[in-house]
Amino acid sequence: MMDSNTTTTHAITMQGQGQPHQHHHGDRHQHRHGDGYGYRSGRRGWVVPGVVVFLSVMLVLSGCTSSGDDPSPGVTSPAGTAGETTPPTTTTAVPPPTAAVYKPASDTGPAENVPKPVLPAKAQEFSKEGLIAFTEYWYSTLGYAFETGDPEPMMTITDPGCRTCNAMKEAVVPWHEEGRWIVGGQMHVLSSDTPFTPAADGNYQVTLMVRQQNVKYYRGDKTLAEDRGVKPTVADILIATYGSGRWTAITVEHLQGSGA
Repeated sequence: MMDSNTTTTHAITMQGQGQPHQHHHGDRHQHRHGDGYGYRSGRRGWVVPGVVVFLSVMLVLSGCTSSGDDPSPGVTSPAGTAGETTPPTTTTAVPPPTAAVYKPASDTGPAENVPKPVLPAKAQEFSKEGLIAFTEYWYSTLGYAFETGDPEPMMTITDPGCRTCNAMKEAVVPWHEEGRWIVGGQMHVLSSDTPFTPAADGNYQVTLMVRQQNVKYYRGDKTLAEDRGVKPTVADILIATYGSGRWTAITVEHLQGSGA
């Protein structure tokens, strides 16, 4: 009688307000920063066949020459038969990376791990609530620019022709170069409202009360260049347009008679 030989293979898978003015810091660098953040407005596997045949013949011959239950002399069980057990392979779970901790700027150094503002879904809606959500998001990107020197989130949702927005970018970015940094600058929207009726040019207006956290400018040698002091609450107007499924800020200005 022919013996049954079974081979088992285990596979383990291992798993700035006003025109910017210049400040001289040191004897080589000149940088400017605006007063606050705006300007006043006067508007509103392979298998070889031969090997298979050879193995088949050998199995047949061993079956024919075996007697009773005794195995044929010289024939040993191949390694990895069903009678053997393979120890289970264990894997060590890798813990998720620890979220970076936000550290605000201070007199000892710039802010670290500042969370980038995320545009909420509501801010993309063509509605009164959507416009207000967009406006509040825009101010969060302005505060982010002051903290990090990165105006990209703000400019992405702003018309390239926004004069005041470009002035703010030009005032903030140099203060995050060559070791310089800004303390404060975060924006707080206290109230906002819009009639949500288009103006003659088709744009929409939002009026709001905002306050900016005290801004301090530090040089690369860690000395204080200027302390802007505590700013009062001011009235702003943001003009926006809607197109291609999103809002875009056309301009952002202080209302006439509102100081910063």
